[in-house]
Formats: sequence, structure tokens, C-alpha cells
Amino acid sequence: MNTRGRTLLPLALGGVLLLGSGCEERADRPVARPAAAPSASAATPSPTARDAKAELVAALQRSQRVPHRYAVQGDLPEGQRVKASGAFDPKARRFAATAEVTGGGKARESGRRIVIGTDSYLRPTGDRQWVHLDLKRVKPGGLMDFDMKDPTGLVAFTQRVTSAKLTAPGTYSGTFDVVQSGIDPYLPVGAPSVVWFGGGDADFTITTDAQGWVTSIRVVLEPTGKPKLTMTTRLSGHGKPTGITRPSKSSTAEAADFYYDKT
Repeated sequence: MNTRGRTLLPLALGGVLLLGSGCEERADRPVARPAAAPSASAATPSPTARDAKAELVAALQRSQRVPHRYAVQGDLPEGQRVKASGAFDPKARRFAATAEVTGGGKARESGRRIVIGTDSYLRPTGDRQWVHLDLKRVKPGGLMDFDMKDPTGLVAFTQRVTSAKLTAPGTYSGTFDVVQSGIDPYLPVGAPSVVWFGGGDADFTITTDAQGWVTSIRVVLEPTGKPKLTMTTRLSGHGKPTGITRPSKSSTAEAADFYYDKT
């Protein structure tokens, strides 16, 4: 199972808490919406509907390409909650994340990750020492691998938008395809956790500011027979420096060789 880009659920390996996922949570297929009866007016999407989707996708893609900050709060299966924040600079190849998972009768989990180029630094909350991983040595597709192209899942989410309409100035509502079989997870956007869905559409509400930057993404998932999951991601600081820097050498230790063998 490919785990690249998973930056959320901590994993205890050799006594070091790492921000990669070591467990899999499955959510059932979302409730399928009944098919609407075809009509002459609905046979072809209206120009307004097509324009709204194109405008939204363009705004999402524009926001992906510049430095930005994010903050996430959302539900996970089994009564868990996730809270995360961080920043991403795709051109400078810099990423930082702090994540915490609570609830569900499980142990509290939290930690931080910084990635600069091919250097990854991991640290559990409460520890003073960072663990450095050389991503050039990491097994592609392995547990320690990291996908700098889409560490927050925003690119994957954009590719799955299926419909959109403008409901108010700067506000879009629509649906996206939540199929995640055999690919990296991308929800919640900003803090991808291991939440797999078999298929179906889910709803979103997205807001943009006066400059056209995406400022919030709210998705609602409705697994069959299980509580509704709501996930909200807020984006800010578009185009501004993220301030991401390497941990000091005095606070960093090299990862043991066995970490590079993890699959």
C-alpha cells in the first residue's frame, strides 16, 4: 500500500513517533444519491454551471501553486478528531505540519514534520529532538516516502471536483468523487489521513476572497450507516513567505538505517 504524502497519523517505530501512517481506517461507501429524471434542460450543463466549475478549478489550481498556510479541523472514523496546521511552498520545496488526533478511545497522538527538499525532520510532541531522514535514501512508495508534489492533498481534491455552482459572491457549492481505492488518501485536505472510501459523491462548500484565492474548503462525507464526517480546511497567506526553516543541528539526530528499509 502506497503511503507517500501521509503526514497525519503518527506511527511509533523504534521508540520514535513519526508522522506517517501505520494504521488504516476504512469508511463505508457514502450514501448514493438517487439519479434525477432526465429532462431537456438538464441534458446538457448550462454555460453558467460549466463556468462555475471552471472558475473554481482555476482558483484551486492557482492557490496550489503559491506558498500558503493552512489549518484543519475535522472528523475521522471511529469517533476520532483531527486538528492540524502548517505551510507549503511548492517552488521552494518546503513543507511544515503539526498534527494531532484525539478521541475514539485511542491514545492521544500528535507530532510535527518539516520537509526541505530531500531532507525530512520528524518530532513527536513533547520531544526536544528531531529525527532526520534523507529522502534520497527512502524506498519509493515505502512507509517513509514523501510526495512533495501534493503533500496536502489539494491537487488530488481538485482533480475530483465533479460539479460546482456559485451560490453567493465568492462561495461555491458542489460535489466531488471520493473514490480512494489504491491511491494515497487526500482527506482532510491539508492533513491527509488514512481514510478510504469505496465510491460515490460527497458535498463541498468552498470560499474565495476578493483576490480569487481559495480561503476555505468544507467537505461533508456520509458513510452508509455511520455518523456524518465534516472536515474544514482554511487557507491563508497566499504568495507570502512561509518562514519554514531547518531544525538546528544540536536538536537533530540521524535516523537509524532500518528506517530506510520500511515498506
